[in-house]
Amino acid sequence: MKVNYFKHSTLILLFYSFLFISCSDSNNAIIKVKSSKIDSISLFYQNARDKQKSLPERITSINSSYKLAINTGLDSLEKKILSYKITLHNKAKQYDSVLFYGKTLMTKALITNDIIMLSRANFKIGNYFYKASKLDSAFFYLNRSKNYHLSIEEYSNAAKRLLTMATIQNNKGDFIGSEVTSIEALEYLDPKVDKKHIASVYNTLAISSKRQNNYNESIYWYNKAIIQTKNQTDKLIYKNNLALVHLTNNNSKKAIDILSKLSVDTLKLNKKEKARILNNLAYAKWSANKSYLAEDELKRTLKIRLDENDFSGQFSSYIHLIEYYKNLRQDKIAIGNAKKAYQIAEQLKSATSKIEALSYLIQLEENPKEVAIEYQRLTDSIYIARQQAKNQFAKIKYDTEKNRKKVLELKAETAEKDLRIVRSANQKLLLLIIIIVVSIIGISIDRYRKHQTKMAETKERNRLSKKLHDEVGNDLYYLVLQLQKVSGFTSHQENLKILKGFDTVYHKIRDFSRDHNIETGEEYGDELISLLNSYGDEETKIITSELENDFWTEVSPRKKEELYWVLKELLTNMKRHSKASIVAIIFAKEKKKITVNYTDNGLGIDLDKSISKNGLLNVENRIDDIGGKITFDSKPEEGFKASIVLTP
Repeated sequence: MKVNYFKHSTLILLFYSFLFISCSDSNNAIIKVKSSKIDSISLFYQNARDKQKSLPERITSINSSYKLAINTGLDSLEKKILSYKITLHNKAKQYDSVLFYGKTLMTKALITNDIIMLSRANFKIGNYFYKASKLDSAFFYLNRSKNYHLSIEEYSNAAKRLLTMATIQNNKGDFIGSEVTSIEALEYLDPKVDKKHIASVYNTLAISSKRQNNYNESIYWYNKAIIQTKNQTDKLIYKNNLALVHLTNNNSKKAIDILSKLSVDTLKLNKKEKARILNNLAYAKWSANKSYLAEDELKRTLKIRLDENDFSGQFSSYIHLIEYYKNLRQDKIAIGNAKKAYQIAEQLKSATSKIEALSYLIQLEENPKEVAIEYQRLTDSIYIARQQAKNQFAKIKYDTEKNRKKVLELKAETAEKDLRIVRSANQKLLLLIIIIVVSIIGISIDRYRKHQTKMAETKERNRLSKKLHDEVGNDLYYLVLQLQKVSGFTSHQENLKILKGFDTVYHKIRDFSRDHNIETGEEYGDELISLLNSYGDEETKIITSELENDFWTEVSPRKKEELYWVLKELLTNMKRHSKASIVAIIFAKEKKKITVNYTDNGLGIDLDKSISKNGLLNVENRIDDIGGKITFDSKPEEGFKASIVLTP
C-alpha cells in the first residue's frame, strides 16, 4: 500500500510540475484553476495511460481529462492531452476521430506556433490517410511532419516519416523516387540507436529493386537488412523475402535452402507468417521439381490464410495453385483459382494484383476477349497513375523547397533594403563604387588570363595524350603481336612474363589517354554514369538518378569536362578516406540551372580544420572557374555532402 501511495503521489507531483511549466505564457492562469480540478485532470490522464485497463476504459478516461482541460486556459496541457487522445483513437481504429482531432490539434498548434505539436498533428493526419489508402494525402502530411521535425532537429522522427513516404512511393510505382527518399532517411538515422529503422530502410530499398527486376541489387539490400536487424521476427520476414527474390531469379535451390531453415523456426511466428513460409517452401520445391506433389501443402496453407483473413496471403496462395494446376493442364481448376485471385485483388483494391490474375485468365480461358479488354484498361490506368504519382510526389517536395527559398529571398530583400538606406547616408558612396568597379575589372582580367592559360594547357595535354595513345600505344601493341608470332616464344614462362608486362604498360597508356580525353558529346551522360559506377564494389554501393537522353544537351563541353573531374575527385577522396558504404549522386534540372547533390555515409570531415579545407580547394576552384557554386556539409562520423549548382 505504501508503494502504491508513493507512486500515485509522484504522478500527481509530476503532473503539477507540468502544469506550472506549461502555463508560464498564460499569466499565472494556474492560480485560477481549482486544485480539485487539477487533481481530476491528472487522475483521468493517468488512468488513460494505464495499459492494464481496457482500451474503452482508457478512451473514456482521456475524454474526461480532455473535457476538463479545455477551459483551463492551459494551452500546452490541452494539446498534450489531445495528442494522446488521438493515439488512443488510433489504437481503437476509430479513424474518423483520429482525423477530426488531428485537425483540431493542428489548428491549436498553428495558433501558438507549437512546432512539436505541429509535427505530431501532421504525422497523425498523415497516418490516418495512409491507413485509409489515400496515399497522395498521406505523403503530403508526412512530408510536412518531416519538415517540422527537421526544423527542431528531431532527426530520428524525420527519418521515420521519410521511411513511410518511401513506402508510399514504392506502392505507387515511383521506384526511383522511393530509393532517393530512402537514402535521405538513412542520412538522419543514428546507426547506434536506430538499427530497426535502418533495417526497414534496407528492406524498402530491396523491395524497390525487386520491382524494377534488379534482383542482385534486391539481394544485396535484403542481406544488409538481415545483418542490421536484431528483431528475430523481422529477420525471419526479411529472409523469407530474400528467398522469394532467389526464386524469382530462377535460383530455386537457394530459395529452398533458406526457406527450409526458416520452417524450423516457425514456432516463433504467428500463424500468418508461418503460413507464408510454408507456402513459399512448397512452391519452391515444386518449382525446382515439377513432379513434386505440392497440392496438399499449398491447400493447407491457404486454409490457414482463410481462417486468419489474410487477404494478401490468400492472393499469393491462389497464384501458386494456378501455376501448379496449369502445369498439370487442369485448366478448369486453374481458372477457378484465377477468378478467386481476382476477387481477392478487388478486396485489396490492388490494380497490379488484378492484372496478374487477369493475365492467367487470358492464358487459360478459351474466349478471353472481355478479360483482355479489362487487362489493357488496367495496364493503361496503372501506367498513368504511376506517372502522375511521380509528378505529384516531386511537386510536394519541390513546393516545400520553393517555400523555403521564398523565405530566404524575403530575408535577403529586407537586408538589401536596409543596406541601401545605410549607404544612401554615406557621403563616400561614389568612392566605394569606383573601388568596387576597379576591383571587378581587375578580377575579370585575372580570371580571363587564367582561363586562357588553362584552355591552352588542356589543349596541349589532350594533344600529348592522343599522341601517346595513337603512336606509342599502337607501336607497343604491334610489338606484342610480333613477339607472339615468333615460334615457341609463348611456350617459355619468362617470355610470358614479358608479354604480360607489355600488356600492363599498354593498358596504362590507354587509361592515361582516356583520363585526359573526355567525351563531351552525345555519349557524355553514359561516360559520366560509367565513371560513377566504376567506384562501386561489394563494399560501396553507388546510387544515381535516371536522366532523360537530352539532359546534358545544353551544357557546354568545358562545363561537362570540369564536372566530370570534380565528381571523380570527390569519389576518389571517398574511396581513400571516408569508408562509405553508400554513395548517392542525384542530378536535377530546375529552370535554367543544373544541380548535382553528392551524399555519402562515410566518416565525414571537420570543415573548420584547414587541412580538410585544403583537400577540397581544387574542387572549389574547378567549379568556380566555370561560374558555378559548390557548398559542403560534413561533420566527423556523420557523412559528407556536396551540392553543386551551375548554369548550362
